[in-house]
Amino acid sequence: MSAFAIAKRIFIQMFRDKRTLALMWFAPLMIFTLMYFLFTSSGADATYKVGVYNLNPEIVENLEDNHIEAIVFSSEEQAEESIKNNHLVAFIAEKDAGHIDVTYENSAPAKSAVVRAKLQGAVIKMQMGALMSLGQEAVEANPNLAQAVPQQPTINEQYLYGEDDSDYFTTISPVLLGFFVFFLVFLISGMALLRERTTGTLDKLLAAPVRRWEIIAGYLLGYGFFAFIQTLLLVEFVVHVLHVTVAGSLVLVMGITFLSALLALSFGVLLSTFAASEFQMVQFIPVVIIPQIFFSGIIEVGGLADWLQFLAKFMPLYYIGNALQSVMIKGGTLGDIGNDLLAIVLFISFFTVLNVLGLKRYRKI
Repeated sequence: MSAFAIAKRIFIQMFRDKRTLALMWFAPLMIFTLMYFLFTSSGADATYKVGVYNLNPEIVENLEDNHIEAIVFSSEEQAEESIKNNHLVAFIAEKDAGHIDVTYENSAPAKSAVVRAKLQGAVIKMQMGALMSLGQEAVEANPNLAQAVPQQPTINEQYLYGEDDSDYFTTISPVLLGFFVFFLVFLISGMALLRERTTGTLDKLLAAPVRRWEIIAGYLLGYGFFAFIQTLLLVEFVVHVLHVTVAGSLVLVMGITFLSALLALSFGVLLSTFAASEFQMVQFIPVVIIPQIFFSGIIEVGGLADWLQFLAKFMPLYYIGNALQSVMIKGGTLGDIGNDLLAIVLFISFFTVLNVLGLKRYRKI
């Protein structure tokens, strides 16, 4: 069959192009590793420096137990200068009992929010401790009050998805997995077909007795093989080297990722027909790829405005990210992601049909 002959030619070309293979197979591993260390080396265990003046020692102790480095100052004057000179997140001063002034540096509002929450938690913990002490003293003075004094409840925490040490990287790793496969296959496949068109190779194919659908099938088979290898490498690396937890079926994760690669392949080939040069192909990225990132699961789509949720339904990466998150985080089965898989397959079919029709620009049969 002519499609297999075209695929064979692509095999030979790709194996000779070591840089393209490295970009397709090993670049995602390096990028994923970098993002793993970036996201897991910071977060809940980060330490924040704050200055304190005349603050209750119990509050200071509670802050230090929650990753806050408290630097004691002998005066509250020039709090702003103290923050700048000592690289503090905040300066906390207690003028009198029940009145605390806090000055935040606030160049990074997220850090201010963390310090604010931990300060409030430390104050509440101190107050609860004082109330419990008063209650115990009352019970000792009058044992009949034992039933009236509330006891501190024991909290047992359980998690439906993930564990107590789950971090942000665990949440976005399925999204990153689908995106890297989609983006790199889209870029490489689009560039490859564009190069064949500009160098005249595609014209020679079209001059041969080969049907348009066989040409597209040959490209899908050829590049699909390398996309399959990329899927195996990346998923195995993420799971067994970076130890990203997969709650569901690993085979299902590989299947979704491979469908993501096929979708990117058909999409990249389609868009390459509208580009006259490699530079024009790159210009498509801000228009058709970057907007999809925001709908892929990095931002909770369910919390967006209704019209944005409607727009998300037309984004292929929305279904890819949703399916991977359902399997990797929630342990979803094939039945749980059936609608997402159907949408992905429909996108692949739609783009493939458009690719076959698009070759009419170069040959009418």
